[in-house]
Amino acid sequence: MTGAGRDRERRRRTRSLLGLAYLAGLSALLGLKAGWVPAAGVLLGTLALVYLVLTIVVRRDLRRERRRRAAGAPPSWPAQLPVSAAHLLGAKAPGRHARRADEVGELLGRLTLAGGELRWAPREGDRRRGVGPLVFDRSWAAEVVPLWGPGRQGCLTLTHPAGTAVDVWIRHPADLGRALAGGPAS
Repeated sequence: MTGAGRDRERRRRTRSLLGLAYLAGLSALLGLKAGWVPAAGVLLGTLALVYLVLTIVVRRDLRRERRRRAAGAPPSWPAQLPVSAAHLLGAKAPGRHARRADEVGELLGRLTLAGGELRWAPREGDRRRGVGPLVFDRSWAAEVVPLWGPGRQGCLTLTHPAGTAVDVWIRHPADLGRALAGGPAS
């Protein structure tokens, strides 16, 4: 993972922990007003609801991907390309992202593995605004790192022999790692 990727992950982890601390603080205030049993119920209910929603989203995505692969489509994964990486690789960024090369944020898209090449394609709305796909051929070295937190997230670091390194944020890193290693992608 590049330095910018480590910074992004550190910010995401900090926001997650602050959100949990905020929820615990609200539960403590509720506990003072209504009692500890209702407060514990609200806290556990909220955490269970968040877990349930994330599980539904991840499973729905896995089922959709299995159907795509069963129909003969190459394996693919939801992916976010940092705007700074898009500028570095010569891709046009839409809207306000087109103004600055040091823009913070990600472009949503899909990463596909076909013929040994990784291809990142932007979502349909960005394609209509002129954002094109990026292709990472076999010369790019790939490293997949699973990340802490919900949603089966990971970071794919692609490094070119010339030294250019790009982080792509993905979902289902274990599946991508198997596919890149040549094993069966599930």
